[in-house]
Amino acid sequence: MTQRTLLQLSLNTLLIAALTLPNLHAQELTAKATEAGNWGLGRRVFHSEAAGCFKCHAMDNVGAKVGPDLTRLSQSNQRDYESVLRDITHPSVSIDADYVSQKVLLKSGKEFVGVVRREDDVLVLSDAKGNSTQVMRANVERMEPAEGSIMPNGLVEKLSKEQLRDLMAFLLTPAPHMPLESRLEAPPVRTRAELAAVLAGSEPLPESLRTLNVVLVAGKKDHGPGEHDYPAWQIQWGQLLAAAPNVNVTTAWEFPSEEQMTASDVLIFFQKGTWNDDRAKQLDAYLARGGGAVYIHWAVNGDERVADFSTRIGLASKGGSIKYRHGPLTLDIHNTDHPIMRNIDRLQLYDESYWLLTGDVKNVTLLGTSTEDNEATPQLWAYEKGPGRVFVSIPGHYSWTFDDPIFRTVLLRGIAWTAKEPIDRFNDLVPLGARLAN
Repeated sequence: MTQRTLLQLSLNTLLIAALTLPNLHAQELTAKATEAGNWGLGRRVFHSEAAGCFKCHAMDNVGAKVGPDLTRLSQSNQRDYESVLRDITHPSVSIDADYVSQKVLLKSGKEFVGVVRREDDVLVLSDAKGNSTQVMRANVERMEPAEGSIMPNGLVEKLSKEQLRDLMAFLLTPAPHMPLESRLEAPPVRTRAELAAVLAGSEPLPESLRTLNVVLVAGKKDHGPGEHDYPAWQIQWGQLLAAAPNVNVTTAWEFPSEEQMTASDVLIFFQKGTWNDDRAKQLDAYLARGGGAVYIHWAVNGDERVADFSTRIGLASKGGSIKYRHGPLTLDIHNTDHPIMRNIDRLQLYDESYWLLTGDVKNVTLLGTSTEDNEATPQLWAYEKGPGRVFVSIPGHYSWTFDDPIFRTVLLRGIAWTAKEPIDRFNDLVPLGARLAN
């Protein structure tokens, strides 16, 4: 049986395979069963009304505390695909001792069934819908263990095979993050307090968000470990962005297809940039209809067509004609009133800067500069071409930069800004898989 065949098996067949292939270890089966799933889409299933998992369980500090916190599932190898699926399919087979449901009869005659938490003289009773009721212990006539789990049966039947596959990937695998193999030691992690300060003042999102079609454009990796890892970024950020409600993510290699150019709301380029007449024609039409585009690091390369390219993205680079430097990078923030840079006065990274770019800096909204050769050089900017919007980040050389929660905030705000969406639309994605310390 080939790996491809195994991946195409239904979830029920996978369980049978676990019993009939003794040479296939549980963790191997878990990997095969979850690698085809989409973590981001699985997170959306977890937080959906259809599955309703979030009403009783928390993952990564998001959700309720009625049932066990499920974060540990993806942080250890103690649970495998088969046993977790069994718990979802048959929730009463194995119940955590700390979450045994109780039947509570009040002296008034009312009866409650749920998980009970004691707080001094008060009992907090949480039911299967995540609703909590407080009662005084003195008002309790009788309390006894209830039969079975309050987790409802039939959850699997409510989900498609794809939804269940994605949910299992979300439960059993870590949040998307970039591979950190590198010849260098990774920079220090941020604290949650630092992130909270940057996210302060976020506006509540409207109840209804329009659907965004996002295309991630990557290319062949062209540097060493932990650098210019375009393929890994496309995979990890594809799943990260898929976790956002009402976002459809597709991928492209080198340049979007005509169909993607027609349907897309935001194009995100992270690869070695190449520019020609055909791409110019397509991008012009795209920006003319109000599309958004994001260019990261070496995607700003235009080679011999650099001047023409710069008129589309504000400033551009020509390989062999710019200067660059790797190492500690201090970005002084300009236009701090711009929504992309809210609450950020200075950004410290360990990355690569470019300077001697082609184009007129007066044509862009300068957001961040680094001092190179004793001059302030553009490293972050926004640009508007007709109704179209462009956001550019020169930082992005090292993989760890994409997991820096402050840089993530800037990049995700840049994506939202180019789409003319609420600037805080992607705030929930910032800490997922990021390099954060408590």
